[in-house]
Amino acid sequence: MKNTTSTKALNAPTFNGISPVSANKFQINPNRPFIVKGLLLAGQVGMIAGEPNLGKSAIMSCIASHVAMGRDMGDMKVKRAAVLYVAAEDPEGILERAYPYMHNAPDGAAAFEVLDVVPDLTDPKAVKEFLAYAEAFREYHQCDYLLIVFDTLNLSIGDADENSARDMSRVFRHAQFIAKSTGAHVLFIHHVGTGDKGRPRGSSAMTATLDTLLTLEKAEDDSGVAAMLLQKKQKRIRKGRALAFRIEPFEAGTDDDGDVFTVPMAVPFKHDNSLTITKGAKAKPSTKPSVSGERAAEVLRLLKGIVKHDAGKWHSRKDIGELVGGPFNETRANSDNHRKAVSRALESLQNAGSVEKGECGGFRYSAPFEVIDDAIENEKPILH
Repeated sequence: MKNTTSTKALNAPTFNGISPVSANKFQINPNRPFIVKGLLLAGQVGMIAGEPNLGKSAIMSCIASHVAMGRDMGDMKVKRAAVLYVAAEDPEGILERAYPYMHNAPDGAAAFEVLDVVPDLTDPKAVKEFLAYAEAFREYHQCDYLLIVFDTLNLSIGDADENSARDMSRVFRHAQFIAKSTGAHVLFIHHVGTGDKGRPRGSSAMTATLDTLLTLEKAEDDSGVAAMLLQKKQKRIRKGRALAFRIEPFEAGTDDDGDVFTVPMAVPFKHDNSLTITKGAKAKPSTKPSVSGERAAEVLRLLKGIVKHDAGKWHSRKDIGELVGGPFNETRANSDNHRKAVSRALESLQNAGSVEKGECGGFRYSAPFEVIDDAIENEKPILH
């Protein structure tokens, strides 16, 4: 009788050389990489849709500024990321709306740049060219994370029809390709339909494909116009609460006639004035574990970023304290704690020889001229 039992191990079948993932061996990672925790995850595609004149650009500029500076937005945790804002509609308007948050940050302190050259996201060649640029952009700014904003969707799709399921499926497949390849969150700004203000205008294919869908609705508070950002869809995380913003005028200067010139500024309802560099109210000292190593790394990142633009400049302890983000967010509410945390970080970096202190009392990266020489010698890209 023939023995049908074999002791030879069978190789698991593959499809195009790829093996499936075993569900019973899979381990969940609760630490999903985020740009804004509970709102925008890394490697995904999202959209903010709303009616005209509700403050979409102001709110997006507010979110992007917090991301670029690594500052928590209200009670939402933020990871520092390079921000590439593709402003097809109004690039100068985006810069104006970011001005209240970004105007005190010197070059290199935060990566928030506006591009007015728009790729056609229906064209595979244009998508690959943009992908290469986005990767070089992130590498140049030395950020682990990236936020890419396309403002608006309909100006980023060439001659495609936003009502065509076929066209929109192609656009969002390309957006997913960019997001997965770079690890970025790719976010579109779009309009809602005239008949249904709760969903994006155009084909339902875009809503089905999106990882995150946020819609903007008008609201009122005691001081005037406000807007609510509603989480309509979150594919990988639980939908969170609505975010409230107030649109306020920010005095940006005076014109030639002496009249005050203002720009729109979106302010979260839970005020976070840290980016406007004003003194906050004192709060109880943080009871969280020490993050001295992370704080030293944040100060070093800041000084190394600035030195590429101004190698010889010294920076005061106060200026450094106003510009750092990330692990310093928890000390910012208490000015004394914040000052001490910055001082400890600078002291540790001095002891390590990474930072030097000048006779003026300021600080800078200890080898600024060597950094510039290295950049020139290796022909590192300078992206604008």
